[in-house]
Amino acid sequence: MARHLFGLSPSDVTVQQVGEDMKLRPGSVGTVWDALSGGTQLTDLTDLGGTPSTTVTSDSNSIIGFYGPEGVTTVYVDFGSPSRVLMQATDLGDAIAELRIDKLDKSGGTMIGSLILDADPATALGAATKQYADGKLPLTGGTVSGDLAVTGTARSTTVQGGTASGGNLTLNSTSNATKGKILLGSNSAYDEVNKRLGINTTSPTQSIEVSNGAVYVSTTSGVDPSYATLSNTGLAFTGNGGSVSGLTSISGLAGPLNVSGSLAVSGGLSVSGVGQVQYARKTADQSKTSTTTLGNDTHLVLPVVANATYSLFLLCIFSGSTTGDIKFDWTVPSGTVLRWADQTGTSGLNSDVDVYSAPGGTTQVAFQIWATVVTSSTAGNVQFRWAQNASDATATIVRANSMLQLTRAA
Repeated sequence: MARHLFGLSPSDVTVQQVGEDMKLRPGSVGTVWDALSGGTQLTDLTDLGGTPSTTVTSDSNSIIGFYGPEGVTTVYVDFGSPSRVLMQATDLGDAIAELRIDKLDKSGGTMIGSLILDADPATALGAATKQYADGKLPLTGGTVSGDLAVTGTARSTTVQGGTASGGNLTLNSTSNATKGKILLGSNSAYDEVNKRLGINTTSPTQSIEVSNGAVYVSTTSGVDPSYATLSNTGLAFTGNGGSVSGLTSISGLAGPLNVSGSLAVSGGLSVSGVGQVQYARKTADQSKTSTTTLGNDTHLVLPVVANATYSLFLLCIFSGSTTGDIKFDWTVPSGTVLRWADQTGTSGLNSDVDVYSAPGGTTQVAFQIWATVVTSSTAGNVQFRWAQNASDATATIVRANSMLQLTRAA
């Protein structure tokens, strides 16, 4: 596929707002991406002369012009502004004109070559080949000389007997006098010889055998219990409406405990594994004056265990002078990867420092951070650290009610 041309139109220039004026910015350098935010940077670019380049640069007249990767017609260019700029290929008119040559109109026409269908029809009005039709059983019935395999389709498969009232559908393992088994899927079977039904086993030893499972008996009665479950761990009764009373503990579960309806907990719910939510709220203001050395926040710290995955959320409320501002990073246990992103789209690792501007005076503002935390073999703490970005005698203050939350996902 060919490269497409981007830019060179009257609107494709780099500018900068100076006061109330927009001034041209020749020589501006931008990066090219495949999405408005996030996404992948596109580096397979060339200038107008065909020279490879990983970025785009406006010329001496501030005009943008470049060729994108092969086959790409839409890109997003980032010149350092808060948002990227959408650019469409400017040579699509020629490409559309080329596509119309030697094409068959939707209204019909005559083809001078062969038409080969590359697949069997998938819809009711889909075209079919002779080869496809020859291999089908007529609707009026017929004899299948080989194995009959009903494969999965988008619709549910139905096997239906005759049309007479009270008719039966009979399944036999074989027409031979020596019977075998009727297999139900790959794990269950009906043994015609011994007249046994096996669920989760193809070799039942009892009239009805359930292997590695439970027998569920229900009733439509409004009297408790509404159903009972019999398994290899015992017999459990569940009350009408799903209520359970007098239960002090549940132990020995080999898997998760599933609740099909609402779960009401009158006391606290403590979770130590996956699903655990930890929360730290800043209970008092904390000030830092005339220092750019990153230090621990006294409240915004939470523990993590080894070999786990967490989602992190931080709300940092702060104030300070327009000189001091605020910067921050994170400390984590050895081997832990913390990848964060803020509301502007900026992203980094725990050791990458991010900066936010303070509003001045006592005005309070806030920023938000989202992160994924993946620990290795070492447990420890996820610690929020901060300081002034520029040393200033007016304090930068992280305010009370800032909060840090960790939710364990794996």
